[in-house]
Amino acid sequence: MITTVESLPQASLLLHSLRSVGYSEEAAIADIVDNSISANAANIYIDFDWDNQLLSIVDDGEGMGQEELYKNMQIGSADPSSERSKNDLGRFGMGMKTAAFSLGRKLIVLSKRNGKISNASWDLDQVENLGWKLLVDDSGQYNHYLKNCEDHGTAIIISKLDNLIDMSDLKKSKSHFYKVIAQVEKHLQLVFHRFITEDQLNIYVNGNGPLEPWDPFVLNNSATQELSDEDVWDPEYKTCTHIQPYVLPHKTMYSSDDEYEMAEGDKGWYRNQGIYLYRNRRLIIYGTWFDLIKKDPVYNLARIKIDISADADKDWKIDIKKSRASLPVYMREKVLSAIEDCTSRSMKTFNSRGTYSKHGGSQKLLDFVWEQVRTDGYYTFKLNKKHPLLMNIRKQLDDDGLQQLQAYLSLVENFAPYMKNGIINMVNSTNSPNEEKKKKDLMEIQRFIMIFHKNGFSKEDIKNTILDMAAYSYLKDQIVTMLEEIHD
Repeated sequence: MITTVESLPQASLLLHSLRSVGYSEEAAIADIVDNSISANAANIYIDFDWDNQLLSIVDDGEGMGQEELYKNMQIGSADPSSERSKNDLGRFGMGMKTAAFSLGRKLIVLSKRNGKISNASWDLDQVENLGWKLLVDDSGQYNHYLKNCEDHGTAIIISKLDNLIDMSDLKKSKSHFYKVIAQVEKHLQLVFHRFITEDQLNIYVNGNGPLEPWDPFVLNNSATQELSDEDVWDPEYKTCTHIQPYVLPHKTMYSSDDEYEMAEGDKGWYRNQGIYLYRNRRLIIYGTWFDLIKKDPVYNLARIKIDISADADKDWKIDIKKSRASLPVYMREKVLSAIEDCTSRSMKTFNSRGTYSKHGGSQKLLDFVWEQVRTDGYYTFKLNKKHPLLMNIRKQLDDDGLQQLQAYLSLVENFAPYMKNGIINMVNSTNSPNEEKKKKDLMEIQRFIMIFHKNGFSKEDIKNTILDMAAYSYLKDQIVTMLEEIHD
């Protein structure tokens, strides 16, 4: 006979363990804001109060009645496998609680519906004695947080901010406290930029705002390239994924330095290239290629928007913090195809002639000295042979001078510091140059040998120099053979 024994987790131990989920401060705030958006809030007010050492998130959303509030304060108040509203940004029914506990030891929630205010709280200092019992405060001491919510709204108050404020070093903590405010603003501008733009959502931080959205795809610039999009339907999971690649404008296509820097983003061009994964329009993860390719400066203009619904959480392995995801196997081929097209176009735009000019945005070639080119699966840098100064020098040289100049330029390209340090981005190490390129390179090497020999360099000098030229390293045996034919 099988019997059952009730085994409830210790409230104190479980709630304290939830503090170690791994939220950053800005991710925690964003997770709480999710609840406000799911409640159809039009305005969200976030205040960091150093004097009282607490923070509050107040919204004018639909609010909750008493029983609904109690249910939502439960740990694990939602089934992640249940069908959700298309506007629901929740996942496990734990985000608001775990996010709050990652910041402080006490969570107070007040909610107003039809003019009536309900409240409930968790206090980690009381849980050990009270167990799984919510605290309800009838004093009304926190009701003023809802004073601007006429008939409905919710206020989340987090106090005892021990993970944000170190009481043993208040000076350093205060500096960190205000840095967090700036980080939160930038994070929310990105994570919720589509809600701010499309739904006119207003988010205020410490009385400032509303926050301006940061659009990673620079859609207000007519030079942004919107590539072919694709819907991927998975019959097994019954989910639809939308893939929309963009190539951002070349830096000459921005009207000002400020506009160019805004497009770059807070973390810079290199870190911001990649895929931007949205779940119900809320940004989950960005600046990643999901290990399908490596990052490269020539991909800085490539950004791909992928939209999924909450039904795809399991497929994409969305975590409790909504800040991690994994690419499903069935999406790999489609996403890789979009990446290849987007990065290829990014490379062309990135290497296009002209750079940004502070004088009216005109194009110029004066500082376009190097260009990155892809040959047979790998990248190298080449001097811009159409640079106006170089072209003027060529006009002044005879055939012999032109040949010597070409040989010298090849030395510059092959012995540049990035070549000597081995900084060449091999896209596919199994690739090898084709026969046509080998033939062309061998002819070029033969010409360089003749030029160097004609200019009085010894056989040994020529041998050591050409064998050290990185672009021709794959032709070592042929080079040695050609050099044997030289007679000092």
